[in-house]
Amino acid sequence: MRFFKIIHFLSLDVVFGAISLHIMFFHAFVHAWPRWEYDALLGISVFLIYGIDRLIDNRTANVPDDLHLFHAQNQRLLIYSMSILGVINAILLCQVEIAVFGIGIGLLFVLIAYWLAWVKGVFEKIWGTKEIFTSLIYCLGILLPTSLYVTIPFVIGIALFLLVLLNLWLFTLISQGGQRKYVTCISYLSLISLLVVGASGFPVSLVGILLFIWGIQVGIYYFRAQMNMRPWAEWAFASPLIYVLCNL
Repeated sequence: MRFFKIIHFLSLDVVFGAISLHIMFFHAFVHAWPRWEYDALLGISVFLIYGIDRLIDNRTANVPDDLHLFHAQNQRLLIYSMSILGVINAILLCQVEIAVFGIGIGLLFVLIAYWLAWVKGVFEKIWGTKEIFTSLIYCLGILLPTSLYVTIPFVIGIALFLLVLLNLWLFTLISQGGQRKYVTCISYLSLISLLVVGASGFPVSLVGILLFIWGIQVGIYYFRAQMNMRPWAEWAFASPLIYVLCNL
C-alpha cells in the first residue's frame, strides 16, 4: 500500500494517465503508434510540472497534508532528480522534429508565465482559474503532437479539457472548499461534450474510455467526495491502456 502511496505522491499516476491518453489519441487519429521520444518527453514533462507545482505550494502556502509533507521532507532529492530529468528532456527535445521542438519551447514559455502568475497570486482572485490553466496546458501537451499529423476535431479538445477540469475542480473543492455549483455544472457539460463526441462518429472504444473516466470522477463527486479517493480518480486517466492493449 505504501508503494502505491509513493507513486501517487510523485504524481506517477498522473504521468501514466497523460502518456496513456496521448498514445490512445495518436493511434486513434494517425493509425500508428507515436515515437517513444514523444511519450518520454510528455511523461518527464508532466512529472517535472507537478514536482515544481508542489515546490511552489510548499513555499507559498501552508498545505499540511501528507502529499506536501512528503515533498517537503524529500525536497533536496526531488530537486536533484528533477534537474537530471530536465537535462534528459532537453536532450530528447533535440532528437525530435523541429515542429515538436517548437511546441516544447512554446509550452515552456506558457508554463513560466503560469508559474509567475501563481507566485504573484493572480489565481487567488477567482476560484478555479488556476485549474483552468492547468487543464489547458495538460491538454495541449497531450494533443499537440498528434495535431502535427492530422487535424484534431475541436470537439475532442473541448471534451478532454472539460474532463481534466472536472477532475481538478473536484479535488480543489474537496480539499479547499469553494464553488460546488461549478463542479456540478462542469460534470454536466463534460458529459454533453462526450455524448457529442460519440454522436460525431468517433471510435466507440475511445468514447467508451472517456466516458469511463468521466464516470469515476462523477461517482466520487456524488458518492464519496474524499481526498483519499484521488488516486482512484488519477488512475482512471490511465484506462486508455486498455485501448492500447486491445490494439497491439
